[in-house]
Amino acid sequence: MPFQTYDARTDRADLSVTGFVLDIDRFASHDGPGIRTAVFLKGCPLACAWCHSPESQRADPELVYQSRRCTACWSCIDVCPTGALSRGLHEGREFVVLDRTACTECGACTEVCYPGALTMAGRRVTVGELADDVVRDRAFFESSGGGITVSGGEPAAQPTFTYNFLAACRERNVHTALQTTGYARWEIVSRLSSAADLVMYDVKFIDDTLHHHYTRVSNRQILENLRRLVTEHDNVLVRIPCISGVNDSPEQIGDAARVLTEIGVTAVELMPYNAAAGAKYDWVGRSYAFADRETQTEEYMKRLVEIARERGLTVRAA
Repeated sequence: MPFQTYDARTDRADLSVTGFVLDIDRFASHDGPGIRTAVFLKGCPLACAWCHSPESQRADPELVYQSRRCTACWSCIDVCPTGALSRGLHEGREFVVLDRTACTECGACTEVCYPGALTMAGRRVTVGELADDVVRDRAFFESSGGGITVSGGEPAAQPTFTYNFLAACRERNVHTALQTTGYARWEIVSRLSSAADLVMYDVKFIDDTLHHHYTRVSNRQILENLRRLVTEHDNVLVRIPCISGVNDSPEQIGDAARVLTEIGVTAVELMPYNAAAGAKYDWVGRSYAFADRETQTEEYMKRLVEIARERGLTVRAA
């Protein structure tokens, strides 16, 4: 997919480019240095079995239903054009039941759901609108050494929008960070990274068979892109999401640290499993295969950190 280039000396970011944004998280403290505004985009080519944002995977807006917020006012049933919504009762509590097979996701129900039980995940915005929004947090960025972070989904799935948004933030003298899986053509990864002061690059598995099994894509392009990226970008942080019983054995972390060192990576972040992720799957009508997994103990994570350090890597705190 072709997308606009940007040179701060001669060009300006194209503020008219549009993209789909899932959410904006202000005062984020785990998405780069300082206080940050994290922008989460829609769409991801991976389907990680433990994904903590299943509503981010689809590229288009998606109906989200949080039944615990339903107050049984029945307004949504009155406006639903397909009959996908009906009254339900469970353990004495009334609430709306959503039949996703009949739902066309027209969004009519969300317009009358004042408790916020029914919402649309994803909205189209322009680069200019988004840049003007996040720059309001400039005072917090400047006082803390923070900035904006573009995450997903996968930002490389919307390359034109992501690139111009990063460029627009740089024009406003805002520190930029990119969180990416690296699963895209090299020219896209390279171009997006050139507009980011920090690149946070996910590496989930070294073993390609396991990577394909748990994410549905190969990791060959991911590792090759990383190999090329560390030669042209001086601030790359590899992040390893440590999933309990999946990729967090001492042997796997040791193998990952060895390969990353050979590639030229110098810094990693080991992230413990987020056990709270499962709640979101019910919101989008999907089951969660990792509901029985628990977050690693502090002692276990310290052991993994030491293994990575023994291989010569700098380990940053998650």
